[in-house]
Amino acid sequence: MLTKATARVLTGILLSLTVAFAHAQSRATCAFSESFPEGGLPADWVGLPTQVEELDADGNGTSEFTAPWQVGNSAQANAGGYFPVPDEPEGNTFAMANDDAPPCDCAMGDLSLFSPFYDLSGTSAPALSYRVYHDGRPFNTHAWLEASPDGSAWTVIETIPAVLGAWQQRTVDLAAFASGSVQLRFRYNDGGAWASGIAVDDICVFARVPNDLALTSAWLGDATESTFNTGERSLGYSRIPLEQQASLRLSARIRNNGLSTATAVRVEASITTDVGTQVFTGTVCDTLAPLQDTLVSWDTGFLASEAGNVALALVVAAFEPDEESSDNAATLGYTVTSSEEGNNAMALDNDLATTACGTEDGFSAGCRFEMLGNTSTLHGISVRFAEGTLPGSRVHALLMDASLNLLSSSASHTVSDEDLSLSFSGGSVYLPLDSMVTISAPQDVIALVRCLPDSGAMRVACGGAAPQGAAFVIDATSFLISYPGTAPIVRIHLSDAVTGLSDDQTGHPSGVTISPNPADESATIRFNMPTQGTLEVFDAQGQRMHVQALSRNTSAVVLDAGDWAPGVYVVRVTGPGMTRSARLIVE
Repeated sequence: MLTKATARVLTGILLSLTVAFAHAQSRATCAFSESFPEGGLPADWVGLPTQVEELDADGNGTSEFTAPWQVGNSAQANAGGYFPVPDEPEGNTFAMANDDAPPCDCAMGDLSLFSPFYDLSGTSAPALSYRVYHDGRPFNTHAWLEASPDGSAWTVIETIPAVLGAWQQRTVDLAAFASGSVQLRFRYNDGGAWASGIAVDDICVFARVPNDLALTSAWLGDATESTFNTGERSLGYSRIPLEQQASLRLSARIRNNGLSTATAVRVEASITTDVGTQVFTGTVCDTLAPLQDTLVSWDTGFLASEAGNVALALVVAAFEPDEESSDNAATLGYTVTSSEEGNNAMALDNDLATTACGTEDGFSAGCRFEMLGNTSTLHGISVRFAEGTLPGSRVHALLMDASLNLLSSSASHTVSDEDLSLSFSGGSVYLPLDSMVTISAPQDVIALVRCLPDSGAMRVACGGAAPQGAAFVIDATSFLISYPGTAPIVRIHLSDAVTGLSDDQTGHPSGVTISPNPADESATIRFNMPTQGTLEVFDAQGQRMHVQALSRNTSAVVLDAGDWAPGVYVVRVTGPGMTRSARLIVE
């Protein structure tokens, strides 16, 4: 058996090309569905075997047993560092068999996850859509979807392909079972070796109609281009300096769930900024056969005229009107920065610290940035620290070229209590470079923050899906490079920070104000929400204390904080193309 330690060395060099940045709107008309909410497997789903033996790092049995199928989130999946299920949508839970991390470092030679029986007799032209994460790592794992009318005679519906770093949205035909009942079975085999695992989500059995397109994923940037092609801009940025803009390119994966071939497939992109809305329509596919999908990319020609938030609403259509439009749309957003707004930051992360990277043995973490716009001067690098960082730990910033040759660095910085308070409240710590670096396009740079083994405990916050090869974690002793699927919150700045790097923008017309602040029993949160969004509150350790959906044009929310411990909290309002936060002090 391949040991866990050996397999981890092998997986450090595996790469993938694309990761979805937006999980599109799901279907509204499922005859049967399951989304695996938090709290364990649903009562009508069965995982077999019910128990498997846990193994140690060398593959030896421990005589302890656990259930291989669990329900969890991306942070729990990747607790061991080698099952990087993307957090899409943010905070999502799913069914998983995790071969890497607690509760199971286990032998998973033949696992099955059984659905309940579905009666398809009243569902015309039935089909199944589902999401699955199966990366095949290290090289010999396999997964299948099977179906049975009676729970004993099984038919392989499809062999699930291995795709590293991305959820797959898949659709299969169930017409062979239309006259009666069907039970589904997801099977997984780790090939007798340590592996990553499999995750399953968003089961939907639906009736097919003649004309039905679905926009299953959407990206900022060019998802059809290799992430490692440094001559073309393929990455999409959550923050982009005004001077580094290029004509906005978008990507989408489109599937034909209908019975008829779709023709003249097009995507309409409505792009809204502070100065108004522009609509761009592009024909992206001449024909698309039933139950086939296509990955497309197109240049919208859009350039923002000034700094601010950019919100995008995408809708897919074809020549024949769509008869099921609930899955035709997706939203994206980003921010254009300048020296006056956003500290001229360039970023891949989504500003939501959902996980962390780092080890006790020292590491470097950061992101690659494509400098393909105007000639720019890089002044500094910022980082957000995560829970597990201790005051007194030391860090410094490194700016490197695409070949990891040093261009400039910062002075060594000792992490303070104030740095941690700023980070835990949604801000970042700015590290100015010793010497500014002027970059002429086209050129890639890599921004890293480095913590040496004897520098004290440090963790870097990470948030937002990143294409494999865009984010870096480098071990300080072995120099082994891994490419996480979640972006470290490490950013470059094309001007010096004006007033620090907290994301608070309470003076902005769409910012957040809190009164009273400090608060005792309650506080009123005021903001301008032009579209639907979310209000979240986090404590100083990054734990989410409150979350609620916001409707269009909501302007105020009264927050009950009477049961909260005294301390500093961060209030964050997010919506398409915008993130605004402010600090709340509870006495």
